[in-house]
Amino acid sequence: MQIGATEIGQGSDTVLAQMTAETIGIPVEIVHVLSTQDTDLTPFDTGAYASRQTYISGMAVVKAAEEIKAKVLNYASGMTGIPAGSMDIVNAWLVYKHNGERIISLADVALDSYYNRVSASPITADVSNNARINALSFGCTFAEVEVDLATCKVEVLKIYSVHDAGKIINPQLAEAQVHGGVSMGLGYALSEQLLFDPKTGKPLNNNLLDYKLPTIMDIPEIGASFVETYEPSGPYGSKSLGETPTIPTSPAIRNAILDATGIKFNELPINPHLMFKKFKEAGLL
Repeated sequence: MQIGATEIGQGSDTVLAQMTAETIGIPVEIVHVLSTQDTDLTPFDTGAYASRQTYISGMAVVKAAEEIKAKVLNYASGMTGIPAGSMDIVNAWLVYKHNGERIISLADVALDSYYNRVSASPITADVSNNARINALSFGCTFAEVEVDLATCKVEVLKIYSVHDAGKIINPQLAEAQVHGGVSMGLGYALSEQLLFDPKTGKPLNNNLLDYKLPTIMDIPEIGASFVETYEPSGPYGSKSLGETPTIPTSPAIRNAILDATGIKFNELPINPHLMFKKFKEAGLL
């Protein structure tokens, strides 16, 4: 399977393979996604933005898989004399719809479609999908923090991120998306700040030593949960997730610090330098 959408570590190749397998009626293990999206080989893709790769590319994948399935059933009807509408594909076998009895293997249909001297017609599908709609995703984050007034440091003790991303296609990958998003949000909230020379505009800390990304030592255990809904406009009821966990993380931490200290922070990151300034102004130091 060739997909224009690029796998960038979020697991889209796996999810789109799952959708293909479910739609056609074959084991996911035999769905092979071209692992490198090279524009010399793959279809054109303008990109799926706002974390909607599963949502947008999934629509095209499902359309292509439905076309493949219809072609397989029609071709098998010519081989067997059984009406296409009376058959289904289950676990790579063509079966009777009414009782599930096996008729012929998908492998035999594919072989005949390639080598039949009279009716050979390789079964392929090349489709595109223009997504003109979007489904809104929702999420919230809960944080518990401990603030050390003497050192002006914050420790995030617990953090939970709950999301409505429609139907979850792959729970493990979805949870990993939440973990990644929350971790990014933690850095945004507490440590990541790009500094510039005010005269030249030159970045002063454009390296991973001075630009303070959080490490594994800074990340608490992250709780991830989902409120599953079914989004009718999305493939298999799914909608976006990738960036949603990042967005509410810093506000949740900011509000937890406010609850603990009574001090409002309206700029980021809330690092020791800023906390010292605010605490001193409030007379806490």
